[in-house]
Amino acid sequence: MKRMSEIKNGLRFSLFVWAVFYFLSGCTQTEVVDEPQLPKGGKEVQATFHLNVLANRDSQTRSIAFTADGTIETDSIPVNPKDTVKTKAADQLPEGEDSRIAHLWIGQYDADGNCIFNQYFSVITGNEVDVRLKDSGGKEHHIWFVANTSDLKKIETEAALQKHVLTYSSEGDGLPSNRLCEMVGSWSGPIDVGGVENIHVDLTRLAAKISFAYLIGGTDFSFAPTSVTLNSVPDRYQVKAPVNQLTADMIYKTYNGTASKDGATMYWYLPENMAGTVSGENAVESEKKKTGKEVTNATYIELTGRAVQSGVTYENVSFRFYPGSGMNNYDIERNSHYTMNVTLAGIDITDERITVGTIPPVEITPGNMPAGVGGEKELQITARPGQSWAIRLPDWLSALIKGKDLSVPTSGSITYQGPAQLLFKAETANPKAETRTFSFPLTITSEEQTIEIVQDGSTLEAGGSISLGAVSGSEGSSTFTATKGLPWRAVLSDGGWLTWASTNPGTGGDAATGESQNLIVKATASNPYAKGRSVNITVEGGESIGSVDYHNLQKNISVSQVASTVTCPSNPVVVTAEGTNDATSSFTATSGLSWQVAVSEDNKWIGLTGQTTGTTTAESQNVTFNVPVNPNSSVRSGAIAVRIGDESEGPIGTIPVQQEASSLTVENNSTPLEPTVGTTATLGFTGTKGLSYNIVCPDWLEFTNGTTGTTTGSRQAIEYKTNSVNKNKEARNGDILVTAGNIEKETAVTQNASSFTVEPTEINLPYKESTGTVTVTGTLGLPWTVMRSGGDDNAVITTSTASGTATGEGQTVTFSAPANEGSDRSATFDIAVTGGDHSTTITINQPALAATNVIINEEALKRYYNRLMSHPPGRGYSWDTHPPFDADGTDKSSSFGITNLVLNDDPTMTGSYVVQVQKGQKEYIKDKDDKFVTTNYTVQKQYCDNLVEDGYDDWRLPTELELYEICVNKARIDKGDGVIALHDSVWVWSSSIFQHDKGHRCRVRHSDLMMDHNYTNKEGAVRCVRTKK
Repeated sequence: MKRMSEIKNGLRFSLFVWAVFYFLSGCTQTEVVDEPQLPKGGKEVQATFHLNVLANRDSQTRSIAFTADGTIETDSIPVNPKDTVKTKAADQLPEGEDSRIAHLWIGQYDADGNCIFNQYFSVITGNEVDVRLKDSGGKEHHIWFVANTSDLKKIETEAALQKHVLTYSSEGDGLPSNRLCEMVGSWSGPIDVGGVENIHVDLTRLAAKISFAYLIGGTDFSFAPTSVTLNSVPDRYQVKAPVNQLTADMIYKTYNGTASKDGATMYWYLPENMAGTVSGENAVESEKKKTGKEVTNATYIELTGRAVQSGVTYENVSFRFYPGSGMNNYDIERNSHYTMNVTLAGIDITDERITVGTIPPVEITPGNMPAGVGGEKELQITARPGQSWAIRLPDWLSALIKGKDLSVPTSGSITYQGPAQLLFKAETANPKAETRTFSFPLTITSEEQTIEIVQDGSTLEAGGSISLGAVSGSEGSSTFTATKGLPWRAVLSDGGWLTWASTNPGTGGDAATGESQNLIVKATASNPYAKGRSVNITVEGGESIGSVDYHNLQKNISVSQVASTVTCPSNPVVVTAEGTNDATSSFTATSGLSWQVAVSEDNKWIGLTGQTTGTTTAESQNVTFNVPVNPNSSVRSGAIAVRIGDESEGPIGTIPVQQEASSLTVENNSTPLEPTVGTTATLGFTGTKGLSYNIVCPDWLEFTNGTTGTTTGSRQAIEYKTNSVNKNKEARNGDILVTAGNIEKETAVTQNASSFTVEPTEINLPYKESTGTVTVTGTLGLPWTVMRSGGDDNAVITTSTASGTATGEGQTVTFSAPANEGSDRSATFDIAVTGGDHSTTITINQPALAATNVIINEEALKRYYNRLMSHPPGRGYSWDTHPPFDADGTDKSSSFGITNLVLNDDPTMTGSYVVQVQKGQKEYIKDKDDKFVTTNYTVQKQYCDNLVEDGYDDWRLPTELELYEICVNKARIDKGDGVIALHDSVWVWSSSIFQHDKGHRCRVRHSDLMMDHNYTNKEGAVRCVRTKK
């Protein structure tokens, strides 16, 4: 109602404006006069007419205001203070021009209606016209005036004139082409001879005039015209106003107006159009329903464009106005001025003169509704004005119909008609990170449309991580930002060393602020580790609070506590080489943590004496320790390990300790010691005080006062001596090693070489049993030995001395050799210092017997007996049957130098002798009569007795022992120069009598060393021998 009042008040003001505008722009009367012309034929009568153009009849003046709340038709136009007619789109005819008479046709019709006179005035000036009419003879004639047309010529009857149709020539904007209004008028009366003077004739314009103005204004409404037209405009009219529409050859035109968003005023001139009046059941009772129903080709104004009402854009919106008078009359009458002033302030859906072409779909502002509480989203309901619709709200949305002061709470219902701009508002924040949607159906156009209000997912953003100091009580803060209105909470993942600070604003709330919110934490304990430790603050929002499976609104803020530290001196504690007691140092560390100090196995020389455990404070912690003497010749460095906090992962520091190097010097003794035992000397050395020392010397030395002790820091002297003779032919060198602590120093010591000689180094013995000597002279005390080192004598060359000790004087060593019955032989003996490198090789040479020499000794005797006893027992061989040394019945052993002869089963004897064997031999030759006269014993013995060989003539027959040995040594004998090989298969005579029978002699066969006997007169070969002198 308030809105309607505002519109009506506006209409009254607008009417005043338009009224002033109308009177200023209306037509005025104009007088038209032309020179009189004489009529053709008949009695002429002078007539003077005063022409008066009647003013336009205000047949209809309309003020219409279209609003969304309804259409208002009053005698005034509502003008919004901001709305003015800014555009005069088309001018009307200039002032006076629509009453001007420029041309005039006059026709005189008698009482019978016949034309008796007509005249055309091509130029008319003034408002009087003189014309010579024909005398009517006292009868009433009709005089017709048609102005501003072309010459109508003679129209025979008045009836024809009245029905005469004139074509209206106009421009597209509705103004007459000649910018003149065609007019018609008539006068009736007698034309007397006395003349007709001062007759006033009213001329009526044949055209009607329409003034149309429109304004665009109003709250929450706009209109952008695309066209303004005057439609169903006839192109002709007849001289006399018709009762009904002309139909013959009628063409209806359309005049254009100017479309402007700022409004416009325009004027149209048009022939009358008597479309008629609707009556009866088709009559309407409201201008809103005046739509041209039941009439044909009624003239109307149409304003078309795009309207925006309540945020809804409507395309092809048409406002149609019929200027006829009244709500059912559609006539456009001549010389009538129709004024229509329209204000477009909205669309009244009940006004049938308004046509809405395209209804747009419901529009929602781009993008989603913000996730937070209070988030808004606008929705334009594009219903046709008056169309009903309803929406049921969810439990998280409220709505406001903008401009209507109508709000609907959550879960409420909106019921409304027509377009509306809805403002949805989120009463709760979206509890999830995903969008949530409220959808509802609307049927605004011909099809149902589903509308979705999508609320963005809530967000939860965590600030940067928090870094706390290592000390208990350290505080730090971070932030989080959650969607406004979102419930939230913050939880510590580990409360072991972290808690909320007293200044922390809170750990949860029903509604986040949507801005950065602080979280402040505090360390409840110092960090016991050498590395940082961390926990999380878990910030949850919406449905993530306490949820085991929804975590999309959950963020972690890392809270770390920096590593604890320990700081130890960078410079070492320097200690002298002698060591010290109660040395001190210190360290600082993160306070509030347990600490301990220790030394590793490699640093056990640092002895901790003071407190080794405790709890760190803001002050430094002291460490006390002892250091013994440095056993090394170099600076030694160590460290005291400091551990803070956790025993395995806490920070570690080291207090460096440096001890100066110890020293040791040992004096050199350049005088060599004698090679004998007991030679003395003195060792001098100096070492850092307190070092344990040990002396190691060569095994040929010994110290008289011990080899261990403790250094005094001053020179110390110890006597030593040789404990053995130098057994080498070169000086022996050694080192005396002095070890003090871990320091080793050596000094060289020399013992002169010993002397050792053996002379001669070669002895040549005869082939017979003999001896030879050498003289051994050596340094006193040298032990020496005699050892066979080689030889081909089958070890028969021997010595009676195996070892000895040198006296410094000459000593004799004797070598012995038995007779050499074989080849030349020699032996070597080394006389060497035991354990030394003195050694002399002695060579003993003994020549061999000659190839024809055979030695008779005990070994030969035993060999002879063994072969003798190997013969068949039945033969009865014995010493008695085969005497070994018998020569023709005489025992020759003693003459041969044999003594102590024992002939038994193990015969022995003392002594030996050599016989020389004849190189040749005398074989036996068998006589023709087999008398053996050439080879019997006597002949053969005679042969030997007479034999001269090698210059010797003392040859003889061999004894059986000698003959046996000759056979045994056959191979050697046969190799002698010029020796004839002994025949294998012959028997050879010996001089030994068989079993005391002088008629028998013993003999030997070489091939099998068989012993036999035979009569002396029998055959036998002979090999003579001689005894070597």
